Amino acid sequence: MELREKLLDWMHGTGAEPSFDEMALKVFRHQFELNAPYRRYSSALGRTPETLTGWQEIPAVPTDAFKLTRHPLRCFPAGAVQAVFRTSGTTRDIRGEHAFEDLTLYETSIIRGWERIGLPVPVNPWFLSQSPADAPDSSLVHMFGTLQQAHAPLARDRWLIDSTGRIDPAPLAEAVAKGEPITLFSTALGLLRMIESRQAVPLPPGSWIFETGGYKGVKVELEPAAFRALVAERFAIKPSKLLNEYGMTELSSPFYAWNGETAHRGSPWTRIRVIDPETGRIASPGEPGYLEVVDLANLGSVAAIRTQDLAIATGENSFTLLGRDPAALPRGCSRRADDLLNPS
Repeated sequence: MELREKLLDWMHGTGAEPSFDEMALKVFRHQFELNAPYRRYSSALGRTPETLTGWQEIPAVPTDAFKLTRHPLRCFPAGAVQAVFRTSGTTRDIRGEHAFEDLTLYETSIIRGWERIGLPVPVNPWFLSQSPADAPDSSLVHMFGTLQQAHAPLARDRWLIDSTGRIDPAPLAEAVAKGEPITLFSTALGLLRMIESRQAVPLPPGSWIFETGGYKGVKVELEPAAFRALVAERFAIKPSKLLNEYGMTELSSPFYAWNGETAHRGSPWTRIRVIDPETGRIASPGEPGYLEVVDLANLGSVAAIRTQDLAIATGENSFTLLGRDPAALPRGCSRRADDLLNPS
């Protein structure tokens, strides 16, 4: 597909740097033509390839739209699905599903985005996570697997959580004893589990930690600053050596911020919008609102996603995260998306 190849060339840095606006409108046309639920949704809002003049007008779907599995958001037939990532949830929750015809764009966005943002090469990576074989429908675990293959392809047994969810700290302790710097990849909850169970170990000098996810759900609830101070203390790293990732199953491209930085930064093929909750329009500079992400690596689904988070825009693809909307996606909004996406 010509559009897919152009996106890959952009990610690899081959050829001239394209116009984001031009590429975004091409991606929107592609998704409008091939993604029937999204076409209905966009048409109901009066947004079509003929009426749009720029990427900021591309309609965003709420993340809950990925839970409407009766009319999946994809640009290819069911028989072409090669992978499905699912959102986390309890057994009573309806889990969102993000289907992929091909994971090349997703994986290239992870690796090349990491480089384009200027993050350090992970050295001696370990993963406080299940392996991709144990959690094949987790987008985060697949991301970890992609990074492992890119930076430590010959490494084995780097996964510290088994198929039952049990943490085995022994391999990490053995690696620490060698005194070589370590890059530890984890969720916030995984780090808290190690701390609460007294399994955290001081990491060698030069180590750093990648963390993602929320800070609630273990025995106590912590604010981000308190959590990161606790992790830095127990794992004996500098607080500035904690890298936070903002990502979600519905996106292909993450955003990153080091502890102490005020903004998360994204790849060149992403843009963010902050929407005024009262007017539904783009918020004035410096004003908070609902965070929307336009991710062109989402070629096979929907590029524009309305998150459940509040933020302040700090650049075209960077933002200061304020936290989750306490009234995130009330049922009325979900019904509205359902009505617009449903063919009946």
